[in-house]
Amino acid sequence: MAGRRGALIVLEGVDRAGKSTQGLQLVAALCAAGHRAELLRFPERSTEIGKLLSSYLEKKSELEDHSVHLLFSANRWEHIFPSSKVSFNFLI
Repeated sequence: MAGRRGALIVLEGVDRAGKSTQGLQLVAALCAAGHRAELLRFPERSTEIGKLLSSYLEKKSELEDHSVHLLFSANRWEHIFPSSKVSFNFLI
């Protein structure tokens, strides 16, 4: 029998709206309730792709719109793939 699937919770909002604060509080509450939870934030700026995105978002470099879209997608995959080896009840 297959294991129970976890949940992916997405918090959306404009810059400085409190998404990180809410995410951290939600992870803490879920962990306190005995669930395994992890907070993911994008772009993940520690990777080479993340550094390119960070430079673009800080208006230090110019990138073509389609390229930015693809870089964001690649940044999520490079960050999520290692986490997918671990079973979580919640990814936030």
